[in-house]
Formats: sequence, C-alpha cells, structure tokens
Amino acid sequence: MKLLQSSILFFYLLSLVVACSPVATDSKEFTINTILTASGPLFEGSNTCQAEISSNIAEYISENGITKEQIVDITLTSASASIDTSNLNLVESINLQVFSDNFPMQNIAFGNVGENSEKVELEVADLQEQLKSILFDGKSYIIADATIREDLEDDLNLNMQLVFSINYHKK
Repeated sequence: MKLLQSSILFFYLLSLVVACSPVATDSKEFTINTILTASGPLFEGSNTCQAEISSNIAEYISENGITKEQIVDITLTSASASIDTSNLNLVESINLQVFSDNFPMQNIAFGNVGENSEKVELEVADLQEQLKSILFDGKSYIIADATIREDLEDDLNLNMQLVFSINYHKK
C-alpha cells in the first residue's frame, strides 16, 4: 500500500514539474558564418579545424528582445561547409563538434564529401544536449575533424554556415 501511495505521489509531483516548465512558444533562426582553420602541415587522416563562436548569440538575442531566461533550448538545424577549390578533392569527411570551457565536446553534425564538391551539407545530429549551456558559457568553440586523403603543406580552411533555432517563450 505504501509503495502505491509513494508511486502516486511521485508521478503527481513529476507532472507538476513538467507542467510548470516553460514551453517554447516562438522560435527564431540565428546564423553563424565562420572559418574553421587547421594549420599546416597536415597529414593524411583526421585533422582538427577550429574557431571560437562565442558572443555572437548574446548580441543576437539582445537585438531581438529575447532574454536568456526566456530561451527554452537551442538546436542546430543545418550546417554546411564550403571547401576552397584548391583543396576540393582533398577532404573526405567532416565531423562537426561544439564545446566550451565548462562543457564537454558534443557531436552536432557529420558529412561525407563527394568528389569535386565545393559545398557540403552536413547531417545534423538528432541528439543535441546542453547546446544552450555551451553557447552561453564564457567561450564556446566549433571544431571540425576533417579527414583528408593526402598530406597538405598549407592550412586547411573550411567556411562554415551554422543555422541555429532559438526556441523561447514570451513572458
């Protein structure tokens, strides 16, 4: 009997917490255009390109009248990489990750690069945990593990376009 009462009480309290949680009523798209760079010389296989992506989002939400407290979550909705024509057939695949000083690295997108592809649309990960926390934590970074087919003496630059959906509730 006590187990049944405890279970009922638990589910009642759980439903109150869920019911009182803010629900996103609006969303806006936010785009970050950045260049991820791996400094050469680079060797065949996986090489890391990176860039800092902090602060852009804070300016954007301020300009759009959204407070950090109103944001329910942030998700990456699309990601694309443009590859310099001199390195067109060099890149084989791109694995995109994001992290900050206080949150661990998280995979957010992946794509295989076809031959003679100047632009690659990456497949966005279904599971994107703590993306809001990462983007609002001091400094946040975007990393691309670019698998290349052969050694490269020069730098590798990937022009990235990242489109995020900011889901928030109006007060």
